[in-house]
Amino acid sequence: MPGELRGGARMALRRRPTMLSLAAMIGLACVVLVVLLVDVLVQFKALRGGHELREHGAVVFKPYYGASEVTSVPDRTVADLVDMIRAERAYTAVIKNARVDDPDFAGGVPTVLLIGSELAETVPDLELCEPAPCAMRGAEAAPPAEPVGIAGHTFTDFERLPRSATHFETYLGAVPLDERVVLNLPPESLHRLNRYEREEAMSRAVLLDVSDAELDGYLAGNAAGELYLVPHRVAVDQPKRLSGIMVAATMYVAGMAAFLALVLLAFAVTARRTLYRERAVFAIRRTHGASSGHLAVRLAGFVGVVVLLPPLPPLAVLLLFGGPFASAAGWMAVLVVVIFLGLWGWTVKQQRGHELKGR
Repeated sequence: MPGELRGGARMALRRRPTMLSLAAMIGLACVVLVVLLVDVLVQFKALRGGHELREHGAVVFKPYYGASEVTSVPDRTVADLVDMIRAERAYTAVIKNARVDDPDFAGGVPTVLLIGSELAETVPDLELCEPAPCAMRGAEAAPPAEPVGIAGHTFTDFERLPRSATHFETYLGAVPLDERVVLNLPPESLHRLNRYEREEAMSRAVLLDVSDAELDGYLAGNAAGELYLVPHRVAVDQPKRLSGIMVAATMYVAGMAAFLALVLLAFAVTARRTLYRERAVFAIRRTHGASSGHLAVRLAGFVGVVVLLPPLPPLAVLLLFGGPFASAAGWMAVLVVVIFLGLWGWTVKQQRGHELKGR
């Protein structure tokens, strides 16, 4: 049987320019499809995050700054947000400004601060450590060599987040956490953050099921510190933007899938011509005792060297990347095997058809 596989591969390679071109295009299309599927998976997480926020009547904010330096929100407004977080009607995060003036903070690893237990309910796939205060690190982030201190808390133990863990933020979308340190802080920590962190925390706050009076008070309090927030209700503003992102990503996938389908169609046409030209070779092998199984294995080598062999090694490499790459590469590998089996069965049927017609 190995000899039959090699014979099928040689049959394909005798038409080297055409078959190698088709093999290269199939391999390239599969790799590009994996990259596009990764984007679709990330955007799908964003859509899930948007859905959870809509279900909770979330209000988010777009900030504008009146001061040339960092703004100074009154303590009373900060206390109002702390009360809402304690009542599980709000949460917030600091994604870009955690100790922005200290490049050695947490060993130089980018740090995200999360405040609010409702994060676990509204952000899909985010497995927060409990209870706050506690610390986590991304799958690719080394634990800091020294204790990390912030807002009156010191962290020495860092739980490892699952690979490809993400935090969903309405304007940033899915924020990957694989290379970040994540600190889950209790609500009262908000008072002890520095001015840069507090400014971002106030502007990234997500208010859940908030009344108009509470929203007006929150906006007025921040405006008193020259932090002007424009509210957006996720249920109204986000679906169109997020669905547009998803549609764009899906269109890229559909376009590349169509290209792959055209390449496979070109291979099918070439394979049919090849089988017609090789009909005498198959007839001779049949008269010399080759069974249907032997001929089927030869055809498996013929199809496999073009359709199966080129994409599998790069897909195996992408599997090692982990996270969404592993998921997308795994699904693509399954699809490649299914395509191979379908084309193999089709070529076997074509070859038997030539036999029945008397060669």
